[in-house]
Amino acid sequence: MFGSPVEDGSWNSMTDAAYYVGHGGGEAVWLIISIILCVVALLVGARHESQSYSKKD
Repeated sequence: MFGSPVEDGSWNSMTDAAYYVGHGGGEAVWLIISIILCVVALLVGARHESQSYSKKD
């Protein structure tokens, strides 16, 4: 297909070549890191907003 390394344009050829780490590949670690970063960002933002509103009054 237009110079790509995929010989066949079918769905099966696309899913056979797909790369997925799966169980035990460290996905849980990255998920936990992402959740922690989101919670930290939420807490820092909430603290900043509360300080901003208290300075305004």
